[in-house]
Amino acid sequence: MESSKVLTGIILAGGKSQRMGTDKGLVCFSGKPLVQYAIELLSPFCSRILISSNNPGYERFGFEVVGDEYKDAGPMAGIASCLKLSKTDGNLVVSCDMPLLDPVVIKTILENVKENTFVVPTDSQGRAEPLCAFYRRSSIDIMQELIRAGSYRMTALFIHAPVRFVSPSDYPEKYNIQWFANFNSMEDLVKNCNAGQNKQQ
Repeated sequence: MESSKVLTGIILAGGKSQRMGTDKGLVCFSGKPLVQYAIELLSPFCSRILISSNNPGYERFGFEVVGDEYKDAGPMAGIASCLKLSKTDGNLVVSCDMPLLDPVVIKTILENVKENTFVVPTDSQGRAEPLCAFYRRSSIDIMQELIRAGSYRMTALFIHAPVRFVSPSDYPEKYNIQWFANFNSMEDLVKNCNAGQNKQQ
């Protein structure tokens, strides 16, 4: 397993949040801003945390806020901008809109790093979850090349370097589909209220 001393956490909070109607990372869910869940998830594993956002309002959480160097390139822009400032080879990327993520996901990702450039969970249908994954800093070269080519699909990264996909059967406990639930609207917050309360207990 990668040591927490050599890991940087990157929290993606820079989305346009059009469906939420406001900056989603600052919206409260079960008493805490969504971004706080990502901070608490990554803190035990990472010696440094960067928040990817163009909103300086995130500075109140006490971590460095990194604006996008590349415009209109989606999550890839945020990850690439943060990787440029990362001082570690290993980096854990988590989107701020998945507050039900369990630490077992992070632990399992780290147990599968080995020589891989990327370690990416997949859901029960085999779809990749690239916004909760391990990225080596060296992958920035691939990202910059794709961005220059106007290709912003995250999954395009994984054909250019060694990748380990973590399947639901790889976890030491039963896979929970809610781990990767995306909170993109106020309706999502209400729908998952009970799950949030259970996580707080």
